[in-house]
Amino acid sequence: MTEETRTYGSCLVSIKGNYAIMTFNRPDKLNAFSPDLFEGIQKGFAALKSEKTIRAIIFTGAGDNFSAGGDVALDIDPLKNMSLKEFKEYFDPLVELYMDIYNIDKVTIAAINGFALGAGFEMTLLCDFRIAAETAQLGEFFVRMGLVPEIGMCLLPRIVGPGMARYMCYTGELIDGKEAFRIGLVEKVVPADQLLPESEKLARRLARGPAAIGIIKKAMNQIGGQPLELSTDVGVNYQFAASRTKDHAEAVKSFLEKRKPSFTGN
Repeated sequence: MTEETRTYGSCLVSIKGNYAIMTFNRPDKLNAFSPDLFEGIQKGFAALKSEKTIRAIIFTGAGDNFSAGGDVALDIDPLKNMSLKEFKEYFDPLVELYMDIYNIDKVTIAAINGFALGAGFEMTLLCDFRIAAETAQLGEFFVRMGLVPEIGMCLLPRIVGPGMARYMCYTGELIDGKEAFRIGLVEKVVPADQLLPESEKLARRLARGPAAIGIIKKAMNQIGGQPLELSTDVGVNYQFAASRTKDHAEAVKSFLEKRKPSFTGN
């Protein structure tokens, strides 16, 4: 089998026959989503989407982590003074990428190493399957920043049930790979050195499967609850409201100052 590696900004794509591995490549920043990485994911995913011979895609992070989510130092300033219309337009490219990943007729697998937080965690929820290293740390980190999880509010209840979804979204608590497996958040938990081998094994198996897999995926996405497109639009509205709270401003300030936040409920 020949292997081809492509670079899209801070995103690496390895083509391995009928499946591909997309690697978020900012290990020194815990693979937090910067504009360069986001653009790389967009371009890399668009290329894979158009290639009919690629039937499965693995998402993972370079180094020891999947992704710590949005890069707080880069994300916040542009959003402070936006109207709701501007806010939604700002998020349109992200929402479009989320929809593409969720609805693509290829199998998607998240190979979760280390931290998968906030937007990084949400990326795993969009995938068909999640395989975690025992050392993985997963969590809906948004509430700790005074924000809401746009994707998690829709997809997490379908995966782990409404009670556990509320617990994770309300607390922002991190769980390890074994606990993630226990609650049904991931389909398999493996030693860290077996994460990619196990993920590739599943990718190879499903990439050889019939076209019915893509049809099953489309049907399950349609009948499994409110369409993600509608849920995400609602989620962005609530994210706008959350981003205007004093507690969000305090969360960002305390994060940058490396101290514990003092929330007031406002």
